[in-house]
This record gives sequence, structure tokens and C-alpha cells, in this order.
Amino acid sequence: MIIFRFFILIFLLLLLACGPREDSLEGKLITYSKQIEKNPDDPEGYYELGKVYIEKGEYQSAFKQLSEATRLKEDYSEAYREKGVALFYLKRFLDAEKALVKSFRMNPVQPDIATDLGSIYLQNGNIKNALRYLKIAQTRNNNIHIVLNNLGAAYAKTGKDREALKSWEQALKSNPGIPEIHVNMGVIYEKTGKKKKARAAYRKALELDESNAMAHYNLGVIYAKEKDFPRAVEEWETALKLDRKDENILNSLAWAYEKLGKKKEAIVKLDQSVKLSPYDSKTHFSSGRIKHDMGNLDDAIESLKKAVRLDPNFGDAYYRLGLVHDSQNQSYDAISSLLIAEIIYHKSQKMELFEKTQAKLKSLFAKYRTQRDDFKDLQVPDTLKGYDLHKPPSQILTSKEK
Repeated sequence: MIIFRFFILIFLLLLLACGPREDSLEGKLITYSKQIEKNPDDPEGYYELGKVYIEKGEYQSAFKQLSEATRLKEDYSEAYREKGVALFYLKRFLDAEKALVKSFRMNPVQPDIATDLGSIYLQNGNIKNALRYLKIAQTRNNNIHIVLNNLGAAYAKTGKDREALKSWEQALKSNPGIPEIHVNMGVIYEKTGKKKKARAAYRKALELDESNAMAHYNLGVIYAKEKDFPRAVEEWETALKLDRKDENILNSLAWAYEKLGKKKEAIVKLDQSVKLSPYDSKTHFSSGRIKHDMGNLDDAIESLKKAVRLDPNFGDAYYRLGLVHDSQNQSYDAISSLLIAEIIYHKSQKMELFEKTQAKLKSLFAKYRTQRDDFKDLQVPDTLKGYDLHKPPSQILTSKEK
């Protein structure tokens, strides 16, 4: 069974980060380093040096300097704000929220703090607070294009697509040169079936910034939906060159390469994805499934075992593991894996897959001249212990049932 991993579209947030001009970074780095060396108890020196590191994109170094600034001066609101920015880019979002909340409490009238606090609440899924602070930021009319972009993302996350598009259109009137806003609009257009507008939005983003990985990625999604896999691969390979650490791009490429019959290339991408996200059971499963199809049975078993260790209720992984063991005539392991898959499918009420597994088990019992009673001592995951395979599926229906 193919796992579709790539239809995940991301609304891009913009977070403010104050700092020195790009052309004077090295000079400022030397200046503030000397200032700290001369006066190691001066919080302002650490603060300014932290801002330089943020501008350089060295966020761990920035966090270190800004932490020292807040240690030396506990009510240093600007240092807490910049520390929140550094933590945001380090993807330590909850810690970023704590730092920005402190900054806001100390200095709620700082021009950009409401924008940043709204943005981090949005990132952390607190839409109510995100809207609250972004609307405060909107009244301050400072960097309004960033406020409107993130306000649009908040509306989009609550399903208010029309309000989201209106916010992004207003943002573009304020600053038409931000590619991320065009990408966000493309996501909504694609979601609502307006493929031509979505494609145009992504291409406009690439006109503004050819190195925008998300625009290339989302354009590839459109091609993939149209079954134009070569063009999808072209866009996703470009996206990968721009962002080597995005497992979604790698998984998408693996899927597309498999569609094109290029299974070796698919495995290469999945191996890279596993290195980035070693605890993703679905990636291990995809790798094991393709390795089995290629006849690489030992490696397939290793990948599939990792998948079920990470997710003991992964019925498809157990089913495929049973097929691989059967390919090696390992009767006990083959039947054991399928028996566990059978329980999982029954418990999750996937009755079509349950019946398919039962049919496969029947053929294996005949092939290996064995029977269910021989597996009374079968070791099952803790989540399945005591489950009665013979009880009828639940007859309780929800309002969604037809």
C-alpha cells in the first residue's frame, strides 16, 4: 500500500528580527566582541552581539549571547524579544513563546512585540491568542505587511479562506515584493480548486525569489496531482537543493520516483529522510515495502521491524512483514506477523483489510501445514493484549456515517 506523504501545505509565517545592516555585520561583530571583552558585565554588549548573530543566521550563538544579556539584566525586554526570535528560528517554539511573553509584559508598547507574540502563538496552535495579538499589532501600523501575512495565516487555519485572502491582498498592497505571501495565497487557491490561480501565485513567488523552496515544492504538488510526475520531480529536486533538511520533500520525491519506476532513486531519498527523521514509522514502512518489491528481503525486514517498533499498531507494516517472511519461507514469523495485522485491522474496524488478511492466513496455514492453535502463545504488542478477535465490530454509529 502506497502512503501519500506529500500533500501537506504550509502557511509561512514571517517573524521580525531587528539587527545591524548586512554590509556591516563583521565590523559590528568585532566591535561588540571587544565591548564584551572590555566589560564582561555589560548586558548591552551581549544584546547587540546577539542581534548580529541573528542577522548572520547563527541562531544558537545568538541565543547564547542574549541569554547572558537577560541574566545580567532581568528586566531587559528587548533582549527577551530577540531571544524569542532566536528560539523561533531554532524551532524551540514553546521556549520562544515564554521569552516573547516576558518581553511583552515588560514593555507591551514596543512596536513589534505584539506581531512576534501573535506569530509564535500561531505557530504553537493557539489561534485565539494569535488573533488577539495580531489585531493589536494591526493598530500599530508597524511592518503591517508582516502583520497582515500572519493574520491571513491565522484565518486560514480556522477555515476562513475569504478573510485570509483579503488579509494577504492587503499585505501585498503594503509590500508587493514578499514571495511568502504569494505562496500562502497559492495554498488557498489550490485548496479551493483554483489550480490556475495557485500555479500563478507560486510562479509569482518564484519571480520574486527563485530560491523559494516552498514555492517549488507546492508547484510540484500541483504537477503530481495532475500525474505529471517528471515535472513534479523537477520541482521537488529544485526544492531539495534549496532546503536539504525537509523530509517532506524527500518523501515526496521517493513517492514520485516510485511512480516513475525508479525504485533505487526512491530508496536513496527515503534513506536520507530516515536520517533526518529516524522516528517516523511511515518512512521506514515505505522503505521496507519498496525493498521487498526489489527483492532486497533482509533490508526490507529490518526497515519494517523498525516501523512496527515505532508504531505497534501499524497494521500495514505487520502485513507486509508477513509477506517478506513468507518470501523467505520463514513460516512462523510470516504467520505471526499476519496474525498481529489481523487483530489490528479488526480492532480499527478496517474490515476489508481484515478479510484480506484472513484469506492470506488461510493460504499460509495450508502452505506450511499448520493451524491457528499452533500460535496460542503469540506475543502481541501491549496495546493488543487481551483483545477479543471474535467480538463483533461496534454497532454504534456517528452522525458522519451513511
